[in-house]
Amino acid sequence: MVSSKRLPLYLLSPYLSFLRDYWCTHSDLSLLNSHHYCSMDFSLISFVITIRRFVGLLLTPYKTMRKIAIEGECRDLTWIYFFSSLYFFLSGNIRMELWGIITMILLTLFSVSFFSLLPSKETIPQKWKAVWLTWSHTLFPTIIWFYTTLAFYLILPPPRTISLLGKAFSIFYIGFSVSLLAWKLILVYLCIRFSLRVHIYRVLYYFILYLALSIPLWVLFYRLGISRIPFV
Repeated sequence: MVSSKRLPLYLLSPYLSFLRDYWCTHSDLSLLNSHHYCSMDFSLISFVITIRRFVGLLLTPYKTMRKIAIEGECRDLTWIYFFSSLYFFLSGNIRMELWGIITMILLTLFSVSFFSLLPSKETIPQKWKAVWLTWSHTLFPTIIWFYTTLAFYLILPPPRTISLLGKAFSIFYIGFSVSLLAWKLILVYLCIRFSLRVHIYRVLYYFILYLALSIPLWVLFYRLGISRIPFV
């Protein structure tokens, strides 16, 4: 499960730097007030912001996502992408680590770019920044699923029995995964709603278009063995 070979962490730097530099270059919006909010921040303050937003999106997703879109505070994104990338270092060999991170980068940029190009009242740079900020926060359910699945694998490694306890665990795991998926869909809906500022029918229409383009891409990655996990 865990390999002694590890992909150097510095390979993540170009990805994080690209996102940071793009955001800061287009700082004409009122969403950001200073370059401080754009820099990679592993401080305690940014970690506290991450935890608060995680709890907020879990308990009051509508209010929290709307606040995230309005404030434009992005210091917690460092932790979000750090924990997303860390999973691949903990869960497989160097091939899975490399392709997992590459897939995460490509699918994230594809998703953000797709919604940024859709019709709305905002300009494309404005939409790109808003979608990137809110879309990044939809990774919270994915991160939770990553680490709980890894923990379950270590605690109860397969093959699992067909005993009563084995069946109970399977039912619990399926219910847990479905609840995370429901949370994920809620956050994606709110991301589109507040980033593009469109009504509910257009949100649903945009999301269907996104799935129509994304599902073949996920299947392709799965068939090629590049990634078993779609980063939606």
